Amino acid sequence: MTLTEWVNIWFPALDLEPSTLDSYRYLIEVCILPHLGDHTLSSLSNERISKWERGLIRSGFSKKTASNARGALSSALADAVPRYIPLNPAAKSKGKGRKGGSRIERVEKEAKVWASPLEVLLIAERAAIISGSDATFIADITIAYTGCRWSELLGLPPGLIHADAIDLHWKLYELNGRFYRGRPKDGSMRTVATPPFLNKLLKQHLKSGVPLQCTCAARLDVTDGIPWCTGDTYAFLTAHPGKRSGGDEEDKVARGSHYRRSNFSERIFRPAADGWYPQQAPRRSRMPVLVDHRYPWPGKPLPPWPAVEVEQPYAPPQGRGRPRVTDESRFASWRPIRAGLTPHGQRHGYHTWLDEDGIPYVAQSQQLGHEVPGMRGIYSHVTDRMLAEIREALQRRWMDALRARLALWPASPVPALDAALKSISHPPWKVVYQPPPLGAAAPSSPPNSDI
Repeated sequence: MTLTEWVNIWFPALDLEPSTLDSYRYLIEVCILPHLGDHTLSSLSNERISKWERGLIRSGFSKKTASNARGALSSALADAVPRYIPLNPAAKSKGKGRKGGSRIERVEKEAKVWASPLEVLLIAERAAIISGSDATFIADITIAYTGCRWSELLGLPPGLIHADAIDLHWKLYELNGRFYRGRPKDGSMRTVATPPFLNKLLKQHLKSGVPLQCTCAARLDVTDGIPWCTGDTYAFLTAHPGKRSGGDEEDKVARGSHYRRSNFSERIFRPAADGWYPQQAPRRSRMPVLVDHRYPWPGKPLPPWPAVEVEQPYAPPQGRGRPRVTDESRFASWRPIRAGLTPHGQRHGYHTWLDEDGIPYVAQSQQLGHEVPGMRGIYSHVTDRMLAEIREALQRRWMDALRARLALWPASPVPALDAALKSISHPPWKVVYQPPPLGAAAPSSPPNSDI
């Protein structure tokens, strides 16, 4: 039996998430079968498969893609044991390969970027300014202070937001430009304790008039059995129609549609965290986020501009939507806050915060949706006292971040953050300047304050 013949038996029998099946299908059709499909199962050896994996990297695939391809092949061949082959030749032997390989992987994993509460607050503020929506600020803060996954945030119904907790029972998967509803990863349905400030933000968000009914519609041509979203209520949807900048071309955003992971990351979150728009080769190189600082701090983002190159003549870009450089003193660029941070990286930060605050491991695991292994998972239980400690610890972190943000500038163009700044104790200076709301015209002169 050839590998192609076996895959045609094995793949249709899989019972996995549609997104996982789609990933397997790509790896099988692009990376595996074109190179190994004609080989019989008995002729495949560990040496031949390792040579094929290295060949993928030499041909231009990333190391991660090559490793994922080998993982998919290993899963397929594992199910052929022992009926067709005695052992799985794609399984990697422990202790083999370069001595530093596992150590490098461990160090890279430990170096995963995460953010402090103040960094989370500053990035969420920038993200809301870029998107022009207060809801973006609340969505990002919700991820950071609940440790939820991106897909779990998208799939959160308003009815599962309670007075001091949220139920993470669903998530929305994005597949080939559409969304379908499913249970959280590994079935990790859970109730997450939320701090008082977040409860207040979520309550205000749901009453603010933002769309809660998505615009997904049923399609008659879909007969694949996937539970596609055909219109339902969700807490976080795009808040208003319009255009979202962040590239040479602007995205048209429909009111009430789902956020898309790649667009949100490249056009909103990464520019807010990095201070740069990601490279979109070959169409557009990496560009700094240029802002007009006549607007309230931290300034209003302008259309992307190319960075100045050392010892190279600089010509400002021309065209529609490009501001004329008549007064260079009005422009500035954002400094990085936490370069390389992703929305999922904030989940790592949440776990780190709970560690620093001494929250018991069993309570951390429940909040994050992880299983506690062994006997510890059987005999340990989460108590109301543990949940109260989580709420108190997160509330303290929020208040500390809010005070640190207040020391930078006493107001914000993001309404939710501006209200939070005004709610804490008054600073020792008199604030004269009041920021206009998002999207308002720039003032005729720089803001003044007695700071």
